[in-house]
Amino acid sequence: MRKFIFLISLACIGTSAIASDFRFGQGQFSIESKIFGTTEKVKEDVTTYSLAEEHANFLKTNIFYGYDITWISSRKEEKYLNLYNTSVETLPLPSGYKPLMKYELQGLDAQIDLGYDIINKDKKKTYLSLGGIFGISVPYVKGYNNKNNSNDTKSYLPDSKTKISTYRLGITLRGAYTIFKRFSMFTSVTYAYQTGKVKNEYWGIDTTAAGNYMNFTAGIKFYLFEYEKKIWKITLSPRLYLTAGYKYDYWILKDVKVNNIALNINKDNLKIKNQVGFLGIGYSF
Repeated sequence: MRKFIFLISLACIGTSAIASDFRFGQGQFSIESKIFGTTEKVKEDVTTYSLAEEHANFLKTNIFYGYDITWISSRKEEKYLNLYNTSVETLPLPSGYKPLMKYELQGLDAQIDLGYDIINKDKKKTYLSLGGIFGISVPYVKGYNNKNNSNDTKSYLPDSKTKISTYRLGITLRGAYTIFKRFSMFTSVTYAYQTGKVKNEYWGIDTTAAGNYMNFTAGIKFYLFEYEKKIWKITLSPRLYLTAGYKYDYWILKDVKVNNIALNINKDNLKIKNQVGFLGIGYSF
């Protein structure tokens, strides 16, 4: 798994010598699943760092590629476990006792796109493209006990990580339109089938699950610098640009199982939503 992530990262960094966009994003993500002991969504502020390329062509062909490698890091949020099974406690509890947990998400999401331009003009700045995608996601959710939780709670639901790893295959539709000479807008929609594994050995979670992935991205691009230079039979078009936009990701894994008598739940769907606004600076040749 780690070797595979490294190879994808290496391949994308290699293509970044041709085109690349460095993005900083902030927004909010939410996790929704009863396997974490609560019926409420866990919502947290999130920061993202990305190396991305929305669309670039191989030489003068209509074949395009794209990629996105994003690191996600969130703050911590506390939630009461309203699905806690108090019958596991060995000592009398205060009336209405509910354990309090803190949750935090971090992880990597990476995707490679490859396809064909149905429309390509304005020096490749206006296009409509259809392609296939392959992606991986390897986030993990950290859970921390509140100091006031009982010893039994800390024993059955100790501080730990819920590790999630998914692989996805799907299709993407991408488009861009030049509004002015140096200003354009872009958008993309992606849908994929995914399969993955969710594991937290301390909480009794170890299951393979299938589901879906969806993405919507929209933004604007402003070219600070454009230049064309022909060297022998090769035309170079170096460009320096700024980007700003919005990105929405949605992952769902169905029927994730949990085997822990301290929780009044044995399986549930796992849903993760990530919404960020981003700013970036990029270059291409």
